[in-house]
Amino acid sequence: MRIVITGSHGTGKTTLGKNLFRYLQEEKMKIGVTGSHGTGKTTLSKLLAGKNNWRYLPESPLQAMTKGFPINEETPIETEIWIFAKQIEMETFTPESWVADKCLIDLLAYARYLMPKEKSLLETLTKIVKRNAVYDVVIYLPTGEFPIEDDGFRSTDPVFQEAIDEEITRIMREMDIEYYQIVGTREERLERAKIACQSAL
Repeated sequence: MRIVITGSHGTGKTTLGKNLFRYLQEEKMKIGVTGSHGTGKTTLSKLLAGKNNWRYLPESPLQAMTKGFPINEETPIETEIWIFAKQIEMETFTPESWVADKCLIDLLAYARYLMPKEKSLLETLTKIVKRNAVYDVVIYLPTGEFPIEDDGFRSTDPVFQEAIDEEITRIMREMDIEYYQIVGTREERLERAKIACQSAL
């Protein structure tokens, strides 16, 4: 099962992703110990936890930064290609079920915004996304819920954040990608993410 959380930077994707992943891991351990939850009903926990081992995919832009590639508003073509290739590698060759707070949808959004004149590159990246962005659950977190935290990694420019958000929603409309828009507190987001996962099963 492939669960992705998309949205612009600073919208809480990593927090939700890790909380959801932690929940899935804990539920899998419970299933392994007890064999069931003591009822004859098929619960969300049993359905999700029983899939197989869960992995949390690391952020490809963060991996690029640690290798010395410039990112955010200064992202050059070389960085974008490296990030795309790394994301495809992780999404395609991770055999277990996984959760990711970065996916091909948002990578394409950054490329479109940052490199609008690179028509041939964008055409190629769009084809790659159409072919490979096959997810069981897409959770979208909009901007405006929380202020952007300065973590030394993500851009703190709200104009840039909003522009990427607009590109992401445009891409999902163009490609007819079904998604669940989730807002609320951290606790509310997690509960709504569980419901989104349940509806996909």
